[in-house]
Amino acid sequence: MATINFILRTERANARGEAPIYVRVTHNRKSRYLSLGISVQEKYWNEEKQRVRRSHDSHKVLNHEIERVFTKAQNTKLELRSEGNVTAKYIINVLKGYDAKDFFNYGEEYIQRLQESGSVRLAKQTNVIVNKIKAFHSNDSLLLHEIDNKFLKGLESYMKTECDNAPNTIRKDLERLNRLFEEAKKDNLIKGNPIDDFELPKRQKPSKTALSLEQIKAMEELDLKPRSSLWHSRNYFLFSFYNAGIRIGDLMKLKRKDVYISQKEIRLKYLMNKTRTNSTPKWKNIKQLPQAIEILEAYDFRDKEPEEYLFPILDTSKRLGDPIVFDRDKQSKTAMINRDLKEIAELAEIEENVTTHIARHSFANFARKKGMSLYSISKALAHSNLKTTEQYLNSFDEEMLDTEMEELFN
Repeated sequence: MATINFILRTERANARGEAPIYVRVTHNRKSRYLSLGISVQEKYWNEEKQRVRRSHDSHKVLNHEIERVFTKAQNTKLELRSEGNVTAKYIINVLKGYDAKDFFNYGEEYIQRLQESGSVRLAKQTNVIVNKIKAFHSNDSLLLHEIDNKFLKGLESYMKTECDNAPNTIRKDLERLNRLFEEAKKDNLIKGNPIDDFELPKRQKPSKTALSLEQIKAMEELDLKPRSSLWHSRNYFLFSFYNAGIRIGDLMKLKRKDVYISQKEIRLKYLMNKTRTNSTPKWKNIKQLPQAIEILEAYDFRDKEPEEYLFPILDTSKRLGDPIVFDRDKQSKTAMINRDLKEIAELAEIEENVTTHIARHSFANFARKKGMSLYSISKALAHSNLKTTEQYLNSFDEEMLDTEMEELFN
């Protein structure tokens, strides 16, 4: 049973000795507070009756406001009790004039939670599907319980026809929406998750683009102006290729302290940040090949301080320790590098769409063609198991089969 009380927060008294009056809602030993926006001196507060004493000149007006808040909180409590969804947080939200059962309101709160917990990428991805629902629904208000099977079918059709989304994109968006509904269930805002009864589009195996070694060499041989944007972007792509497809987000964060030099070799040791939520970061330890060392030398890596970045990508004037700030800068710089890579591909007469992630695909495909074992490729890519690596390489099978068939009959 939720209890509703009014308290004087004397610890928050102002210079005149006036302390704010708060409503406190408690349920299952969890309390939530909300200021009424009125303050009185402690001598005017009747703690037992939880009202302003008659000796205060404005006691009638102030007590009327307290009664109004109490009535609204009590009515909300009774309404929620009939639904079996009583929470102190929800009652406080109603008092704020905020309908926690509104999908868009809850979506904003959920996305903010993700950002505050460091799940910046998932927050941005969730915001995408929330915005698609806004465009589809074309109404400022949408209650959580109004999203049912019929609504989801209409949304899926809208994403196919109006957004031109592929089945895999639709599936991923709905999976993120599913997470939102699971959180809403935990918050006692809905009893069931509508996506539990909805058939998601079947996952389609995407085809991966990979460059051949000849195409990689063509990029290397381009005569680009030193220190130009294209020159830097090519270096980032090639460094990734020669380091087992290091992800661009990890490459950006590499520092001088991540490079270990001995008499025999130079090694790169760094903590790989996985893109999936709640995944465990893994350490990578890679011997630097001559091609990679040549790129490092171009940035005078030996002369850098331990905390200096190896590559001049991130804006060091920003608060990069903040995951939201870092993610924004990463997204911006990745887009810039990808634009450069598109131009580089044209100069090298490469028809494929070249992006930073293609370096990872190209490494994996080249490694398999050269006979590297599945286990070694899996370890190089930092996959959690061999099955993941098999699935990753499956999209390259057709080209391999073509080559082997030609060798078989020629």
